Amino acid sequence: MRRVPGPPGAIAWTALLLLLLGPPAPAHPLKVGLATISVEPTQVLVELSVNLLELDLLLGLDRNLDARVESEEIESRRPGLIAYLAERVKVTAGGAPLPLQAGPFRTGRASDGRSTFEVLLTFGAARALDRPLTIQCEPLTDLGADHQTIATISREGRREQFVFHKGVVYRVEDRGAVAHVIQFLGLGVRHILVGYDHIAFLVGLLLLGGGWWNLLTIVTSFTLAHSVTLSLAVLDLVTLPGRLVEAGIAFSVAYVALENLLGRQPRRRWLVSFLFGFVHGFGFAGVLRDMTLPRSALASSLLFFNLGVEVGQLLVVAITLPLLWVLGRGALHRAVVRLASLAILAVGVLWLYQRAF
Repeated sequence: MRRVPGPPGAIAWTALLLLLLGPPAPAHPLKVGLATISVEPTQVLVELSVNLLELDLLLGLDRNLDARVESEEIESRRPGLIAYLAERVKVTAGGAPLPLQAGPFRTGRASDGRSTFEVLLTFGAARALDRPLTIQCEPLTDLGADHQTIATISREGRREQFVFHKGVVYRVEDRGAVAHVIQFLGLGVRHILVGYDHIAFLVGLLLLGGGWWNLLTIVTSFTLAHSVTLSLAVLDLVTLPGRLVEAGIAFSVAYVALENLLGRQPRRRWLVSFLFGFVHGFGFAGVLRDMTLPRSALASSLLFFNLGVEVGQLLVVAITLPLLWVLGRGALHRAVVRLASLAILAVGVLWLYQRAF
């Protein structure tokens, strides 16, 4: 008689089937836009680049439903696009909004190969801009408050970085070192917490446990390795194609899950963590490289971003380890490890297919 799988097995195979048949889950969520903002005596220029797929989801740009957004389709929606942008990108001077002019619409490619929508927005005034001057830049936040726009702002011969979120505005004023530290620490924390592939890799590494010393070496090895390649990539000393990096990260997720299912002992997990940590470091670097940081702020931005990544990583570990400790080493622990590893393997294989092919 054919054996009917018990509850843990049934749940595991159901989860696996849903992951494979359901809609693809994004690994690095498409939640980061880029902006280059120039504050000039009588105008503010905002060069905006956002994910074209997400903009299409909101505004229905793909009119012929062929899974591609052509330039003609974008131009046909010009009034709607301008109205949408005017609601989410604003500049005020002395409390009064400045009129918006939208330059030509373009399509481009992000460093990871994703299609982007790009436009120059001009906020002009007939005379010198009054103070205080505020800038709001929150496109695509309709898809979630965690969407953000990373901006490089130039004014009075200086350049600085700012991260826009829903409800967060930039005020033209002297900003000290503390604001810079908070910005990049927060950026690093958010990057790891919305980087589902990094989280899946870390959780997969920790599932088998193996004692506190073993867990410490796993986390430390990952930290050292990704810090090296993050620094090398941001400093433009070593670069790899975005598609190769993204596929490598997906492979690392699938690999650790497969090791868990094969029941291998975690004695050398630190080596797996170390080797794949190099690949993940290139993935972390994408955000900073797209920001075109000034060399004067490069070292400090890199340092605090990396510290933020470590804080986010420690949060993931702090949540995962107590749960594993509560489960102990009994039958429930084995079932959960197998179920979680099956789910991680399914997602890793799906991401690998999407990114490689």
